[in-house]
Amino acid sequence: MRYKNESEMLEVIELFESATLPHDRWRHGEHLTVAMHYAMHNNFDEALNKMRSGILKLNDFHGVVTANERGYHETLTVIWARAVFDFVKANQGKPMLETANEIIEKFDKDYPLRFYSREVLFSVEARNNFIEADRSESKL
Repeated sequence: MRYKNESEMLEVIELFESATLPHDRWRHGEHLTVAMHYAMHNNFDEALNKMRSGILKLNDFHGVVTANERGYHETLTVIWARAVFDFVKANQGKPMLETANEIIEKFDKDYPLRFYSREVLFSVEARNNFIEADRSESKL
C-alpha cells in the first residue's frame, strides 16, 4: 500500500481519531500512518499514549474484545510507536506523504520478529504488558 496523496492519509487519521475507521481499513499501513502522525506532533510518551488510547477506542467501536489471542497488544504497540517515532525524528523535514510511504515500505509486519521470538512476542504477557526483546543479536 502506498498513498497517492496527503488527503488519503489525513482521512485515515481523522477516521481513526473519531473511532469510525472501518475494520477492513485498519491494516498494517494504517497503523503506521497514525503512529507517524502522532510522532510528528508529539513527544514519544504522548505519541504512544495517543496510539494506545486510539486503538482501544477503535477496538471498542468494532466490538473487538482483548483476549489471549486477539485485540490490543501492548508490546506490539510500543515496538511500532518506537520504530516509527525514531524514523520520523531521523527524517525531519521530509514531506508527510514521502515519510508515510517510506515507513510503510521499510517496516513490514515481520519487523518485530527481528528482536523477538514468536513465543515471547505472541505470549499473553507481551499482549498485556510491554516485554523487552529476547533476541540478543538485535535490540530495539
